[in-house]
Amino acid sequence: MYNSFTIKNFRCFRDLTLEPLERVNLITGKNNVGKTALLEALFLHLGPSNPSLALQVNTVRGVEQRAGDAEEMWEWLFFTRKVQETIELTGLDEDNTTRRLSIRLVESERAQLSPVTDTLTTTSGLRDLLLEHRDARGQISTTRVRADGATITRRGNGAPLPVGVYLSTRARTFKEDAARFSNLERVGRHEGLLPTLNLLEPRLRRLAVLVTGGVPIINGDIGIGELIPLPLMGEGMVRLLSILLAIANAPGGVVLVDEIENGLHHAVMTGVWEAIANLARKSQTQVFATTHSWECVQGAHQAFEASGTYDFRLHRLDRVGDDIQAVAYDRETLATSAEMNLEVR
Repeated sequence: MYNSFTIKNFRCFRDLTLEPLERVNLITGKNNVGKTALLEALFLHLGPSNPSLALQVNTVRGVEQRAGDAEEMWEWLFFTRKVQETIELTGLDEDNTTRRLSIRLVESERAQLSPVTDTLTTTSGLRDLLLEHRDARGQISTTRVRADGATITRRGNGAPLPVGVYLSTRARTFKEDAARFSNLERVGRHEGLLPTLNLLEPRLRRLAVLVTGGVPIINGDIGIGELIPLPLMGEGMVRLLSILLAIANAPGGVVLVDEIENGLHHAVMTGVWEAIANLARKSQTQVFATTHSWECVQGAHQAFEASGTYDFRLHRLDRVGDDIQAVAYDRETLATSAEMNLEVR
């Protein structure tokens, strides 16, 4: 579990440290202060040997990659596109060990066979993405990849890494959700999801995976004589179940949720946070989520206050000049802010 996380030269962050971190962390702030970018940085840090994530985070935002665009997409990962500098993502874990991922663009010389002379020449001016990860034991592993997606070198394995799941506002994970539900059903843990889903649909009796149009989709029984695909019950049902399934399937890992309140009515937020808190503790999963909703913040605060264990922290991102700073709210400061009607979003 992360105790702190530092971002340097990534997206909109010149240098940001988020601390102290808890089991569940909620990120707030105005538009364009880096809430989604923070989740992306964590996602890259959780997959330090997977260079495809550096393009995937752009695709998730809706920026589609075309052939030959990889280098340009990589450039937008760097703060103000300063590609001559290095991205550094550093996590301090609960056992006081540090893991650091460095990302940089390096010049590439690629051997090519000339069709005219049948001799090997080099093409310079192209760049590769180089990922260097120093794990908690100090072991270094590197991955170097070309813009066409071909991995050039991969050295070192390092220590096992925690599972990371990123739930964006755009991507739909019907197949992944079906697989995660099946994992829980296999060990008899799937029925524990129903009480939370009943906050949104009291008639829901059971869940089952059915194949629709060749795709496995979770269906629900609401007592009308046949099962209904969950997406037809509304965005909130799909969103809430995706969150619960991700947490339950990431024991000892990290789940990242962008705009966690999407599709959820403010009246159910406290109950939703109670379920997230209990499941995160049971699975030993750390959660990072973003929100624009004051009702979401209030619901989280009330849920963790009532639980007896306040393992929750609110972090607000603020832009100060060209930099972004983080302000952390613990139980006391958040309660005071609520009483005095101070803005914390």
